[in-house]
Amino acid sequence: MSGERTDGRDPRTPAEWVTLACSLAVLAALVGLILVQLGADQEPAAPVAGVERVRTVGRAHHVEVTVRNEGDDTAADVQVLASLEVGGETTEADQVIDFLAGDEEEDLVFVFRDDPAEGELTVEVAGFAVP
Repeated sequence: MSGERTDGRDPRTPAEWVTLACSLAVLAALVGLILVQLGADQEPAAPVAGVERVRTVGRAHHVEVTVRNEGDDTAADVQVLASLEVGGETTEADQVIDFLAGDEEEDLVFVFRDDPAEGELTVEVAGFAVP
């Protein structure tokens, strides 16, 4: 019996063998990638905020801030606080970023009436959730 099937069906065609081989290769690649991801060291989420620049628009002062997640894991509900103290008076503002994936950046703008150059400006990440 050279290549004939005993169940009455025709033998597999070369196209079927190629399709089977390609399917198995794709499946093996996916399983390999999943195993590599499971074995890789993941750094926990670590969002940090930094002031990029301050610009004046009309009578308001826009403080442009970049928030970057320096970890590999995703951070959720990242709360960023900005505080400006001028002449003994403190003005505070906060914003929340829903999700910040690992190595992702998000740009925010805080608006103050007072000029940040005349006081002390503080921008920081106050907290975040681990989804």
